[in-house]
Formats: sequence, C-alpha cells, structure tokens
Amino acid sequence: MKSKLKIVFVGIPDMAIVCLSNLLEQNFDIAAVVPPEKSNDAYFLFKNFVKSKNLNLVDFIESPNEKSYIEKIKSYGADIGVCCSYNIKLNKEFLSTTRLGYINCHPSLLPQYRGAMPYFHIINNAEKISGITLHFMDENFDTGDIIYQEKFEILPWETMGILFNRTTYMLSDALIKTLKEIENGKMPDRIPQKKDIKATKAPRVGGNFQISWGCEIEKIERLIRASNPFFGVWTTFRNTNLKILKAHIKEKSNIDKKDFGRIDKADNKNFIICANGGKLALDVFQLGTWGILTCDDFYNTFSPKDSEFLK
Repeated sequence: MKSKLKIVFVGIPDMAIVCLSNLLEQNFDIAAVVPPEKSNDAYFLFKNFVKSKNLNLVDFIESPNEKSYIEKIKSYGADIGVCCSYNIKLNKEFLSTTRLGYINCHPSLLPQYRGAMPYFHIINNAEKISGITLHFMDENFDTGDIIYQEKFEILPWETMGILFNRTTYMLSDALIKTLKEIENGKMPDRIPQKKDIKATKAPRVGGNFQISWGCEIEKIERLIRASNPFFGVWTTFRNTNLKILKAHIKEKSNIDKKDFGRIDKADNKNFIICANGGKLALDVFQLGTWGILTCDDFYNTFSPKDSEFLK
C-alpha cells in the first residue's frame, strides 16, 4: 500500500540511491525524480537506477530553476520534497513546487560544516563529535530550519569513506522516521539555525595532496584518513608517485628535521617513515601504475633501503 505522502525526490548518488531505495522499500509514493545535470558524472548511473525502479525521471534542459520545469514539477501535486546531496542551488519558486516544501539531508551538525564536503573537513580538522541534520530548505545551501539532528563520536580510525557511509544510512533512517511522522499528521518543530553560533564551511575538495614530511605527524595521518577513498595523498619513492591509502602513527618522538621523509625501517612487515613528531607506518599504498601493495609486496618487489627518502 502506497504512502499518503506524494514526494518529489532530488539528488545525486550515492546518498540519493541509498535514501531513494529506502523510501521505496517503505512504500512512499515518489511522484517525480529530479536528476543532476547531464554533465555530472553520476547522471547516467542515477538515471539507470531510477528507470530500473519504474520511477518518473524528469529531465531539465539547463537548470531545475527554469520556469517551465518548475511548472512541470508543480503539476505533480506532491506534498513534500526530499533532497540528497544536490549541488544546484534551488530557488524560491522551485522550493514552492510541493505543498510543504523540501527537506534536505546533510551529513554534519549544522550550522557547522555547511557545504559539499563535510566528511573530509570533519576528519582533517580533528573533530571529536559530528552528526547528521535534516532541515527544511531555503534559497541558500544548508541554512534552513532544522527539524532533526543526531550526534555521534568520530572514531580514531574513521576514514572519509566510513564517515560517508555511516552518515548516509543514518540520514536515510532519520528521513523515513520524519516522513512517517508527517504522514501521520505530526509536523516536526522547525528550529532556525542559531545566528550566535559561528557557522563553518565545508567547500568542495578536489585533486590530490602531496605530503610534506615536515608537517606534524598527526596532521599527515588525518589527511590520509580524510582522503580515503575519494582523493589521493601521495609522496615520491625513487622519483615515482607513491599513493598512500592507509597509515598509522607508529610512535611519537622527536625527529631531527634532516630525517623528515627518511625510511626508518623497511621489511616484509613494516614500512616506517620519519616525520615531524614521530614515525608513520604505511600500511597500504600504490606505487606508480602498480596495483595496491602491502609492506610484504612492496619489500619483496622493490627492496627499499633504510637510507632512502620519500619526498
């Protein structure tokens, strides 16, 4: 039996696919699906998923804010909209195409980390606590009235990928809970985002990061976790790029700056590098076009020497 709520769904994978799948499993009535721009790398992935579920994908020409497109979305007579990880700012007219407005799913505790990439910045900035937020949308990114928040601790081994998955499934469950309450006639309290709390931004991150071994060892380790698996953190070994996927701090100690980047120990169980403030053990990495390597693979293939430097 279909839900009494008719929903317009707006989103970009992967969060969009997880949340939309959960809505379908709970028999919510999806009146229309608004995809990303056709130039977006995820457009065809999302389109194929939506079509596989026999849903109504409604393409736009240049922008969802086009007058004719807004009228088309409005014609479906939906009760509420849901937005997941969308990168186009939706105007006031679009946000009025449903009876109750649009709920956005955001993977941070707003007003902290507004923007496209909270996962990276939360880990890279050594936050101890984060969470999720559902809020009604206004014309700016991530500034609307909050209707649901949930906190959790950032784990010491948390990577960007782990945080992404954790918050996505939490948001999906919170969204179902909130929509069922609305369906039963209980509108959530709307709490304006506090003006006296300084908002922080989480701008989009692009490209790869080269390690400076003179940087504090804790910052290097966090950068590696904050980038895994969507970005690359690299150094060089024998003039070839070495991408580091996983590492841990082996010890904290005073290291002379002339030794920053020097291989401290290399065998079939260890690949340890001297850095500012201690020694970093590299656990999983990739050299050039070679496949993913462990210490054993790397040592047996390249025989790294303790006197060599990563740069």
